[in-house]
Amino acid sequence: MHSGYINMDYNWNDLRVFLAAARSGSLSAASRILKCNQPTVSRRISALEQAIGLRLFQRHAHGLTLTEDGQRILRVAVAMDAAAAALQRHTDTTSMVNGTVRIAAPEGLGLQLIAPALNKLLHEYPELTLTLESASSSADLARGEADIAVRLYRPDAPDLVVRRVRNMAFGLYASHPYLSYYGTPTTADALLSHRFIDYGELLSDQSESRWLQSLAPSARYVLRSDSIVTRINAAQVGTGIAVLPHMLTRNTELVQILADHAPPDRTIWLVVHQDLRDAPRMRVVLDFLTEVIESA
Repeated sequence: MHSGYINMDYNWNDLRVFLAAARSGSLSAASRILKCNQPTVSRRISALEQAIGLRLFQRHAHGLTLTEDGQRILRVAVAMDAAAAALQRHTDTTSMVNGTVRIAAPEGLGLQLIAPALNKLLHEYPELTLTLESASSSADLARGEADIAVRLYRPDAPDLVVRRVRNMAFGLYASHPYLSYYGTPTTADALLSHRFIDYGELLSDQSESRWLQSLAPSARYVLRSDSIVTRINAAQVGTGIAVLPHMLTRNTELVQILADHAPPDRTIWLVVHQDLRDAPRMRVVLDFLTEVIESA
């Protein structure tokens, strides 16, 4: 038992290591997040436990479990981490268009729409530095994983500011070689004898994937992937029919089929943390992304 007094003579970096371990659940996962080796993570946690006089984790074969004291310290660490991130955002608000802007976008929009257009922005603002992360998962703006996010859903967190950009429409697409070999379906019933490319496990609940499953439930799904670049490339070489956004097929030779059958549109949103919304570099990048996406 401890007296309730916690020695505050500790290294803040050790608390950051503790936070990474608590969030990830293991020393190995924390070491990957922090880009250091596992013994270092273990040593830093032990140093923190010794400094504050509390046991924070139960270590076992499957990872780490927070003790009761560890859960209490985690709440404090999360609050401190959020405060540090907020302070950094306020510090970053400057009067000039310079510095770094980190953009997170869905893979297809990031790689095929945004990345090819960035040179124009960087030429106009030479003091600007951009980081573009294109992935299926969403970045957490509150934790500082990105400054601006392009999203296909409207977030409801109170500290985020959202801008509606446009709707993104979808259609069924196949390549000329595929249609030459398997024929062009002219009715929904004809789809049942065709081959399809669909979303992977992570995105299988998206509205357009559910729509495709309802349209052709017993058809053969020969390839599944959460990567839209993979799905587009596979469709182009004739692997099967895929549901794809119109805006990402414009520079391909894919052919739209059954144009009168289409899943619901998705809405594209731009999201920024409210502490950064008035920073000049953020306004410039937000306006640029809006223009790029609207014109696609």
